Amino acid sequence: MEPTYTKFRNVRLFSCLDGLRAFSIIGVIWFHSWWGTPYYSRLAAMPVLRNGSYGVHIFFVVSGFLITTLLLREKEAFGVISLRNFYLRRVLRIWPLYYAVLALYVVIALVMERGTSRGNSFFHYLPSFATFTYTWFISANWPGGMFNLAWTLATEEQFYLVWPIVLRFLRSSWSSIVILGTIALKLAADHHLTDRFLPVGWLPTRIVLSIAVSICMGVLLAQALHWRRGFTWLYYLIGWKWSAPVMLVAMLISLAPAHVSFMPAFATTTALVGACVIREDNGLSALLVLRPIAFIGTLSYGMYLFNSMSVHVVRFVLARLGTEYPPLIFVLAVALATAMAYLSYRYYEAPFLALKSKYARLPSTRAPQSNEKT
Repeated sequence: MEPTYTKFRNVRLFSCLDGLRAFSIIGVIWFHSWWGTPYYSRLAAMPVLRNGSYGVHIFFVVSGFLITTLLLREKEAFGVISLRNFYLRRVLRIWPLYYAVLALYVVIALVMERGTSRGNSFFHYLPSFATFTYTWFISANWPGGMFNLAWTLATEEQFYLVWPIVLRFLRSSWSSIVILGTIALKLAADHHLTDRFLPVGWLPTRIVLSIAVSICMGVLLAQALHWRRGFTWLYYLIGWKWSAPVMLVAMLISLAPAHVSFMPAFATTTALVGACVIREDNGLSALLVLRPIAFIGTLSYGMYLFNSMSVHVVRFVLARLGTEYPPLIFVLAVALATAMAYLSYRYYEAPFLALKSKYARLPSTRAPQSNEKT
């Protein structure tokens, strides 16, 4: 057990996580390729495939795991977490492309949607887009719209703002209690068990409802694996070679019903991520580390920001050709989003990413920084 635990603690790059990100963004683009087309009702009849948007929660679990692992290793190595360095790294990774894409949407709204309901809704929510508070103000009767993808970035940025402070000032056992309590509060609010002290529509209520349980599950996974005893237990549960494919099948089964119960899905997704990081030679590694898949995973953040735009561009072109066939939209949108994300990554984001590395504090053999994509 000791060599396995030691190897895990010294991993710099979790080789399978980019592959998981790749399938996550592919699922999101698949779902968006059907949304709003005459064929959408057909998607609703497809088990598992209708839940492509669940890819967002795979992103969340991975983010919760990686960020917490990074912070725990920093605290162990230096005795304290540098909040300044952490926030600077996050700003340099997330903000440049996010605000560039948001500015592009402003131009599109002014040119193409001025005075329309979509344009008016976009400008109504623009302040919350710009401050990563969209999840606190989104209207319950507005399920989609221009730049609606901002809800995921808002959720993650809120997590990045609060969680490092908790880890810095609380011992690991107390921080775990905080996360468990956060999950319990969120689930209670979802089922209206907190309405007496968190009235519906109240801002604190909306803040609680915007918490992503899947991020919290990734946090718990990181905390368990960081300590030898937790690693040992999880090694015996999901550390055998073929546990990753089994967890993948379990996750897909949990997404099959018409009305998905997300806690089983979150649990199996967390187990899948755990199985992929506990051992590099897991049963999915041959697939997840394939160069084209890992390449898409590397670009997944940019692809996510460009995916809705790519889908709309492809639909516009295909509509002129007399078709809106979603599988064709999907293939072309993946290609376009990949191309846009690659150009952005290489020619726009690269200087910010190079600067970001200056604020890394951990020894290179102990930090999973190369995976720190989202």
